[in-house]
Amino acid sequence: MKIAGIIAEYNPFHNGHALHVRRTREATGCDYVIACMDGHFTQRGEAARFSKWARVRMALSCGVDAVFELPALFAVRPAEVFAAGGVAILDGLGADVLSFGSETADLGALNALAEISLNEPESVSEAVRRGLEAGKSHTRARGEAVAGYLGLDPEALNQPNAILAVEYLRALRKRGSRMEAAAIERVGGYHDRALGTFASASAVRAAFERGDVEGALSAIPGNARPFALPDAMHGMDDLLLYRLRGMSPEALVALPEVGEGLENRIGKLCREHASRQALLEALKCKRYTWSRLSRTLTQAMIGMDSGLAAACPEPPYARLLGAREDAKPLLRELGARASIPIASSAEALRGNPCFELECRATDLWALMHDVPAERLPGREFTERFVKV
Repeated sequence: MKIAGIIAEYNPFHNGHALHVRRTREATGCDYVIACMDGHFTQRGEAARFSKWARVRMALSCGVDAVFELPALFAVRPAEVFAAGGVAILDGLGADVLSFGSETADLGALNALAEISLNEPESVSEAVRRGLEAGKSHTRARGEAVAGYLGLDPEALNQPNAILAVEYLRALRKRGSRMEAAAIERVGGYHDRALGTFASASAVRAAFERGDVEGALSAIPGNARPFALPDAMHGMDDLLLYRLRGMSPEALVALPEVGEGLENRIGKLCREHASRQALLEALKCKRYTWSRLSRTLTQAMIGMDSGLAAACPEPPYARLLGAREDAKPLLRELGARASIPIASSAEALRGNPCFELECRATDLWALMHDVPAERLPGREFTERFVKV
């Protein structure tokens, strides 16, 4: 039995994701596809537009055979940690292939980038220093330095999925994983806002938010559409600002990505601005990107700290959120292969610090809804295992 794994957000699952699953089967000849998907907050620190249970149903209805959860402790983190967490779960489950979408499917170039990121030549380090001295951000300075070293277009490297692809390959190397890598060329741009058959998840979410339900659904596979009608949500401004304003400097500096005075800026500016958007605008600078700051604010809101991150360097379990009815042979095989504990019941994880963080994240996400039934706590324990 050959098993391919995918690390994804599916926020929401759209036609591009369905194409990725199909091409993964074609390129790898696998018998089953499993996904490792984040929960209610994404790698960029944003709240997921759909519940994770709805997203699991979308994926299972469109070709994925089983969905496991990437815990918030690894999902709401920099690309390196996000990728390493997903790879650890899929590797621990015994997957044979890691399939990922990328703006470039040139696996040779991506592997070269991964090697440089692990063993950076001095000429690249010097070029990065020159770029920083010229006032460029670290991301741009390093991207241009590496591109120059490899003779590639810098813009081809500084793309969201290509960046993640390199991190996946790095994680495979660092783990000494037996998983093969399969790069599938992405259709459409990550941040494109135009609607169409292969619209980006950003475009689909934006369409839902402005009330263009028909346009949003046009980019979602027919089988997934019954699960792709999001409830009305409001921002996390009040929850976030209340949390930040009550945090001490010591608590702020204990956040995973805070240091070098950022805690002082957050502590000061959260009292001067009345919304998350305004706070992010005030905090953003060349040194701190929007995504990093957005993650930091969400980490603070859900109660993540560097102590927990240090105590849990890898996912301690693989939580199975849902599976297709005809995937029983797959689940038996994963049970036989797995070197990581598999849990399909929330009760089995009660008391685990990593899972307790997940519960807090889900309960906070629930409070962003207006429907009383959606605002109740404890959904990690009341939602049923998903079968399609």
